[in-house]
Amino acid sequence: MKAFIATMILAASVSVSAMANEAVSEKTAKMVTLRKVDESRVQLIYGLNQAKTVTVKIFDENNFLVQKDKIVSENAFAKYYDFSKLRAGVYYMAVYENNVVMDQLEVDLNETVTSPLVYTKLEKIEGNSYKLLVNALLPSDLSVMVYENDKLVHEERVNNSVGFQKLYRFERLNPSSRVEFFVKSSDGFAELLATK
Repeated sequence: MKAFIATMILAASVSVSAMANEAVSEKTAKMVTLRKVDESRVQLIYGLNQAKTVTVKIFDENNFLVQKDKIVSENAFAKYYDFSKLRAGVYYMAVYENNVVMDQLEVDLNETVTSPLVYTKLEKIEGNSYKLLVNALLPSDLSVMVYENDKLVHEERVNNSVGFQKLYRFERLNPSSRVEFFVKSSDGFAELLATK
């Protein structure tokens, strides 16, 4: 029984010691931080006031070493890394101290493709009259096609426009037909609008 109690006390002290070491290493890791400050720059913040050698490595998406930086410092410091001269791609950056990773960061330099921003609204006024509103963020060539039961009944093009508002009146449309407006722009926007 005494041996069991001694074993339990030993296990508890080892567990407490491991938790204390883990808390110290977590605190140390928080003192060493990589953070992206803008689209092409990363800042390394080293907040420990002790003489250390820190190694920063930057790898490309093929795991090829692009840059290696060895820093010897006795005080806390901050340093910027500029990625603007590198070609588009995904890069992996890590800070090592005694071959232990203190912090790491993935830097994506691929261009983001944003879809064109266009607002469209279609409203049935009365009978066979429809009001179409189109607003675009940037000027582009706009096309409007009107379909009655999937048959094209009207088509028009507006060149270099940021939008328009227009009232469409159709005399020969059947009031019970399904009417749809298709709006598309030269920069890739397309939307099908239908009234209820």
